[in-house]
Amino acid sequence: ESETVESLHSSTKPGIFSLDLDRSGDLALTGGLDNHAEVYSRSRDQTLATLKGHTKKVTAAVWVGGGGLDQRIITGSADKSVRIWAPKAGNADDANVRSIGWTKASIIKHHAAEIAGVAVHPCNEYFASAAVDGSWAIHSMDGTTLIADTIDSPISKIAFHPDGMFLGIGTGDGFAKILDVKQKQVLATLDVSSSNEGAADVNGLHFSENGYYFITTSPREAAVWDLRKQKKAHAWTLDDLVPEDSREVAQFTAARFDVSGKYLALVADRLYMFKVKGWSQLAALPAGDLPVHAVAWSGETSSAVVAAAMDNSLRYFSPAQE
Repeated sequence: ESETVESLHSSTKPGIFSLDLDRSGDLALTGGLDNHAEVYSRSRDQTLATLKGHTKKVTAAVWVGGGGLDQRIITGSADKSVRIWAPKAGNADDANVRSIGWTKASIIKHHAAEIAGVAVHPCNEYFASAAVDGSWAIHSMDGTTLIADTIDSPISKIAFHPDGMFLGIGTGDGFAKILDVKQKQVLATLDVSSSNEGAADVNGLHFSENGYYFITTSPREAAVWDLRKQKKAHAWTLDDLVPEDSREVAQFTAARFDVSGKYLALVADRLYMFKVKGWSQLAALPAGDLPVHAVAWSGETSSAVVAAAMDNSLRYFSPAQE
C-alpha cells in the first residue's frame, strides 16, 4: 500500500459511492453520501473543488474527455437529476486553489427516479444516464435529451462499450443487458445473479478496452463474460477468494479492467488483482474495514489502482519499486 488519503467529503455523512480519475492520474473525482462531488489533486494533496447543488447523495460522477482542469464533469444523484458542470476560466495547473472550480452548466430532470449511473460516450460528445426505475437516455453535452427509453427491469449500473454503439446495463434483479443504443433494442440478456435471493443486484459493470470482455459483480459472485460467445469466461464466488472468517460480511462491490485490458481489479473484503490471461491472482491488498464501492486505475499506464471507501478515504496501491 503506497498511500492513504483521508477526510474527503463531509464527516457527518461519510461515504464515497463514485470514483473517476483523470487520464494523468492526478485528479480524483468522487461522488459522496454528503450530496457533493469533489475533485482531489494528489500532487497538491488537497481538494481543489467541491461541487454543490444536488440535494441527495451523488451516485455517479464522471469526467468528460479523459478529465482534467479544463474538462467538464457530469454527476447523477438520488435527487433524480443529472448535472453538467463546466470548468471555470481560471482552472490551470499553476492556479491558486481559490480560483479553481466548476460551475453548473445544465440540469437534466428527465428521470423520475434515483439516478443509477452516468456514462460518457467514447467520442465525448454524448453521455448516457439511467435510473433505478428502468429508464435510460442519451444526452448531448449541452443537456439536450436525444434518445430515451425504458427496460423492464430496475437499472443498477451502466457502461458504454468501447465502440459506443452498445450500452451495458446491470439490473437490480440480477441480469446484464447489452443494448443497441440507436435501435433501442436489447441484443443480449445474461443471467448474472437472478437466483441469489436478496443478493441479485448487479453492483459493478465494466468493459475491457477491446470490448471482447466485460466484468459484472453482484454481492456473491463476480464474472467475466466473453461478449462474442455471450458466456462466462471466468467466475469467482466469495468462497474462491475470501477467507472463511470474513465470508459472512464480505460482498463483491466493484471491478475494473485496466486501460491495457491485461489486468483486472476486483473488490470484496480486499482488493484482488488478476492477470486477464489465465485469470491468475497477482495480489490481495487490504482495502480497509469499511466497504469499497468504487475502484479505478491511475494514469495512462495504469501505474496504480485506487479504491474509494465508505470512510471517505482513497487508497492508492502501486507496485513496489525494485
